[in-house]
Amino acid sequence: MEKLMKNILTNQKMQSVWKVIKWIFLILTNLLICLFVFAGLGFKEACVWVPEKFGNIPFEQILFTINTSVNGAGEGVMSEVWEACLKQPLLCAMSLLVFLFCFNTLFIYFKKNLLRRISLFLIFILSFAVFWDGFNDFSKQIGFYEYLNAYMHPSTLYEDYYVDPASLEYMFPEKKRNLIYIYLESMETSYADQEHGGALEESLIPELTKLATNKNTFTSGKGYTVLPSNGWTAASLVASTSGANLKTPIAQDDTDVEYQFMPGAYTLGQILEKEGYNQALLIGSDGSFGQRDLYFSQHGNYQIEDYYYAKEIEWIPENYRVWWGYEDKKLFDFAKEELLRLSKESEPFNFTMLTADTHFFDGALCPDCEHTYPDQYSNVIRCSSKRIGKFIQWVKKQDFYENTTIVIAGDHLTMDDEWALEHFGTDYQRKAYYTIINSPAEKQKDEDRELTAFDFYPTILTSLGVQYNGDRVGLGTNLYGTTPTLAEQLGSDELENQLKQFSIYYQEKILKSSK
Repeated sequence: MEKLMKNILTNQKMQSVWKVIKWIFLILTNLLICLFVFAGLGFKEACVWVPEKFGNIPFEQILFTINTSVNGAGEGVMSEVWEACLKQPLLCAMSLLVFLFCFNTLFIYFKKNLLRRISLFLIFILSFAVFWDGFNDFSKQIGFYEYLNAYMHPSTLYEDYYVDPASLEYMFPEKKRNLIYIYLESMETSYADQEHGGALEESLIPELTKLATNKNTFTSGKGYTVLPSNGWTAASLVASTSGANLKTPIAQDDTDVEYQFMPGAYTLGQILEKEGYNQALLIGSDGSFGQRDLYFSQHGNYQIEDYYYAKEIEWIPENYRVWWGYEDKKLFDFAKEELLRLSKESEPFNFTMLTADTHFFDGALCPDCEHTYPDQYSNVIRCSSKRIGKFIQWVKKQDFYENTTIVIAGDHLTMDDEWALEHFGTDYQRKAYYTIINSPAEKQKDEDRELTAFDFYPTILTSLGVQYNGDRVGLGTNLYGTTPTLAEQLGSDELENQLKQFSIYYQEKILKSSK
């Protein structure tokens, strides 16, 4: 009898445990169904929203962004993601969860367990189909499958064309020239009028167009080609100062990803640091966004003067924040202060700055900007051009200007594709803005060149009076010389195709830890 009672109790316990397991399994299944639906619908919404807002962004950019810090992202970006991609799918998933609760309750109450399990299995299959359909469409949209294919077929671009900047010797003039490097957020030559190579009837950037003369550019002021692999801020900064493209590290531990930024690259900042330059990076946003602070501090020991630096030294109040940090009006005021300070030092300087007002979406319009056009973004671009024009006028009046080279370049094309489509259409070939002012170097070719961000690296060195062997540094080509750029030699499409592919050299030589 005692043994029988033990068996009964044991069976009761097992039944209780089994009942709990079944309930847990049921709850998890219902949650997974809702998660599949939420993710699938979210991917579907993103398939529409991402190309409208960002255009054809490369998967590499997405991969880099999710692997690095997004602290300091501009106001409104996450709210747009919520409204456009997440809100409606979440409501649908929550509604489905309520339905499943009622569905399971009724079937359990009427003891239709077999029918409930079959129905739940079919719902699970349908929910997974919703997820896969959304994921598959979004993967195609962002080039995920292309990325995998490129990874499986390595390129020898670096082995064939890359000239390691660390292997070259650089001869500076006796009196070293200063450098002012101004990166303009999303600045295109497309904003100019048609007479000057732009896409508009009325120019939004007449001041910038005036600065980009035939003498100061290699494309008659028509801008440079932005390769998708260099088509976002961090990638553009890297390409133009290192001659290498920015790729997300593969098979590195978290410590390397966090603290080592392309340790095998040898950059413009490192060359100038070795020559005793004082170097500063001025930005009105969080320097950690996209790991810009790591790149510039590790490659040239730049002083990082970002949004938090501005609060620390009381340029702005502790609780002050607009847009991505503080507006460009203040940025240029602070730039004047810093340039006057640096010019009083005995060492030459490399002063680099990055604007932000023209960032998507719609830009940030200062109170002192005019409201000339019906849309905000056009007014922001117009105001930015005026502000830069006045700043360059100020620089030209300073004593240090005579021995200073000024480089102005858009970091990439605007990612506000909705605005661009409305103003440019689909046939116009968009290019980013650039000009090099007060360079002592002379062009050896008068015809227009096809250039990319890589070519700024050696060209800027030449504009500082620096001599080195050959015309190529990194993947870049000195535009003052006669050697074809890689875009001219290979074609921009083929160059982009090879940049997207996995590179053993890049992985081993440029991303390799210096430890």
